[in-house]
Amino acid sequence: MKNKPLIVATIVIGATVILNFLVPEPVVHTKQGDRISSLLPLQIDDWSSQGNLGVSEEVKRILGTDDIVHRFYGRPDDPRKVLLSLVFSGGHRHSMHPPEVCYQSQGYTLTGRSVKEVSPDCKATVLNLSDGSGQETLVNYWFYSQGRETPSYMWHQVHLVMNQVLFQSQPSVLVRFSTSVSNSDQEAAQKFMSEFIGDSASTIREVLQSAVESSTHRTAQADSN
Repeated sequence: MKNKPLIVATIVIGATVILNFLVPEPVVHTKQGDRISSLLPLQIDDWSSQGNLGVSEEVKRILGTDDIVHRFYGRPDDPRKVLLSLVFSGGHRHSMHPPEVCYQSQGYTLTGRSVKEVSPDCKATVLNLSDGSGQETLVNYWFYSQGRETPSYMWHQVHLVMNQVLFQSQPSVLVRFSTSVSNSDQEAAQKFMSEFIGDSASTIREVLQSAVESSTHRTAQADSN
């Protein structure tokens, strides 16, 4: 039956939409940004960072959270940088939305969007953006929750709802990488960013998993009190 996968997907999505309204948001919300900052190394292979960047009130408003880690990483003798952003939902599934929404609300124009494998074992949504002044930005992102990764916002929402149905804690994280594009060379920008993703992905996963385990422990303690 050719349409079987489509039918199954439709049923799953429909059930998720219904559960999304029926299942309450979790009560315990623990900020993860400070803890993640202490665990995420400033040196990853030959990439280094000067530390966390400040986040403006406008960006916090657009993202719907102030639980954010922003860091530039770069290599010696290379002026290019990759901005790593970890955006935590604080347990509210409705506060997490696709980066396209954020960028467009800041005046960027979306000139391209695709989903591809950006490095071994890393599949991401890829955004091509322009700010109107000729400056182009390349973005790669995926979502993370309970050890699951997906470049799809829709499937991420499915994961979150199912976590709540199973009464699991759900630190929800947007993992986003971005870099400037020089001379409209998207291929070179992607190659540069993919190198960082390939070198850093395992470290980021380990750090995020530790946050999941810590959050699960704290939720269990709260439930027992």
